[in-house]
Amino acid sequence: MLKISAKKRSEDDNITSIRESGFLPGIIYGYETDNLMVSIDSRDFEKVYKEAGESTLIKVDLKDEKGKKTKENLTVLIQETQLHPVTDDFTHVDLYQPNLKEEVEVEIPLEFTGQSLAVKEEDGTLVKNISEITIKALPESLIHEIQVDISSLETFDDVIKISDLETPKGVEIVDDAELIVASIARPQDIDEELEEPIEEGLEDVEVVGEKEDEEEEGEESDDETQDNKPKKEE
Repeated sequence: MLKISAKKRSEDDNITSIRESGFLPGIIYGYETDNLMVSIDSRDFEKVYKEAGESTLIKVDLKDEKGKKTKENLTVLIQETQLHPVTDDFTHVDLYQPNLKEEVEVEIPLEFTGQSLAVKEEDGTLVKNISEITIKALPESLIHEIQVDISSLETFDDVIKISDLETPKGVEIVDDAELIVASIARPQDIDEELEEPIEEGLEDVEVVGEKEDEEEEGEESDDETQDNKPKKEE
């Protein structure tokens, strides 16, 4: 199981100073756990996140505010992360301790592997309809990703459905089994889609300049008509 160290912090601690010192502010909460405010080494967290994502249990070695290891034993999931809008660096993390005896639902990515004959020999294009799926399992049985082998897509009629995906024992896919995960598009289908002209609604498009000219001409005509009307004699 992946491990990470976390140090308890106080509400009075300056968040900006924590980040500037190379640490990531976070909070731990969940089953039979009081909310704990912590700070985690940013580089250590990035490494763990790449391996664990949000669907793998992580053991937390918890230290007190002075850096001394405590006896608390926490097993958590990365519940939510916040990123800096410009640098994409992590700015905050929520760690959730689940009940290890109850199933949880999480989203995990699909990793496409292999090579399709329809792509290699027939110039087809791989179409990925789904990139993530939802699974349900006990926390200790959760997996990081599911691999999709596209070598089974040998012709343009072949498809891969969710029901075709393989999962370890104890892991259930929640999504509709008939949903198509991947297929191969014929070359002409792609070409026709790209070359199809956009004609809908062209007759309804108004040219603003022309409309204004027409309105001005109409106003001038009305003025001339008014000037040419015979005036009532008094």
